[in-house]
Amino acid sequence: MKPTEIKKPYRMEEFLRPQMFQEVAQMVHFQWRRNPVDNSMVNASMVPFCLSALLNVLFFGCNGWDIIGHLCLGRPANQNPPVLSITIYFSIRGLMLFLKRKEIVEFVNDLDRECPRDLVSQLDMQMDETYRNFWQRYRFIRIYSHVGGPMFCVVPLALFLLTHEGKDTPVAQHEQLLGGWLPFGVRKDPNFYLLVWFIDLMCTTCGVSFFITFDNLFNVMQGHLVMHLGHLARQFSSIDPRQSLTDEKRFFADLRLLVQRQQLLNGLCRKYNDIFKVAFLVSNFVGAGSLCFYLFMLSETSDVLIIAQYILPTLVLVGFTFEICLRGTQLEAASEGLESSLRSQEWYLGSRRYRKFYLLWTQYCQRTQKLGAFGLIQVNMVHFTEIMQLAYRLFTFLKSH
Repeated sequence: MKPTEIKKPYRMEEFLRPQMFQEVAQMVHFQWRRNPVDNSMVNASMVPFCLSALLNVLFFGCNGWDIIGHLCLGRPANQNPPVLSITIYFSIRGLMLFLKRKEIVEFVNDLDRECPRDLVSQLDMQMDETYRNFWQRYRFIRIYSHVGGPMFCVVPLALFLLTHEGKDTPVAQHEQLLGGWLPFGVRKDPNFYLLVWFIDLMCTTCGVSFFITFDNLFNVMQGHLVMHLGHLARQFSSIDPRQSLTDEKRFFADLRLLVQRQQLLNGLCRKYNDIFKVAFLVSNFVGAGSLCFYLFMLSETSDVLIIAQYILPTLVLVGFTFEICLRGTQLEAASEGLESSLRSQEWYLGSRRYRKFYLLWTQYCQRTQKLGAFGLIQVNMVHFTEIMQLAYRLFTFLKSH
């Protein structure tokens, strides 16, 4: 369903659709299906997680052996720091998806239960706008993954085919997709280049799929929470305190439903933060290190093909880090909107009982919901500035040494 074709109610599955390359590569980590018994949403298969685990064990096992051999035995290493760091960044997010898979399924079902089933109620909640934002973003990610991804993978292959000097010359690091170490010297053997490139391609596909799955879940959940908070804020604004003077019993019965819904949404915001907080704490700072290595690589080379290969991941890393911090700011603003809606009321026209309740309600609304991690960071635009500053400090440290 496209955003301009509002013919039937939206379904949660439409927000969770995978990208085409994920389906082709069998890397759809959450294959959403409806349980025929209770109509709940379940993950139909764990095979993609098992395949991803195998690829990660292969990649990090071989590279860990190479690093240990370099540190302990003094052997020359074949590591590509920018690629290794961003691979760690992707894998951290993939590990979070695996460890939190039950919580993710449970949270998606919570959001599914909160979504109205009829189109009129969905339009009143402005779900069409939420879906429109999702669809625009989904198309952008589709372009990035199906254009930028293949370009990143094909550039080393083109360099090898066009510039490699002969079968007796070892494969240089800039001709390899990921770098690192593989047994029996096959990574540097030109005769096994296509096999090694295919292994690297599968590992790259796995990492990008982790990243896109994490990104889509994070943004879809945030979009729905902001939608629900915005709808609740509009309900707060429509309250007429003078009704507490004419039909107090019915007025407080309706008020109780609003407060219960606010408590429910606050609980969902806390669950949302619990799912992602470890990934925020670890991967954002690993992302700063990755950005530092990419900037260093770009500043040290004049090869146009290498610049073309690494400029896209650099821009994507900055852009997606910015967006995550922006989403945190948006959720915080949506939560603050509840208090703003209350303060705009003519509460002084209500009954004495309502005026007393209003003071307590205002204090409760001041507990703004924020994204963070163990009190160490808050995911907002200030945090984005801190990450960029950290990346620049690491970059200047590398340049000076």
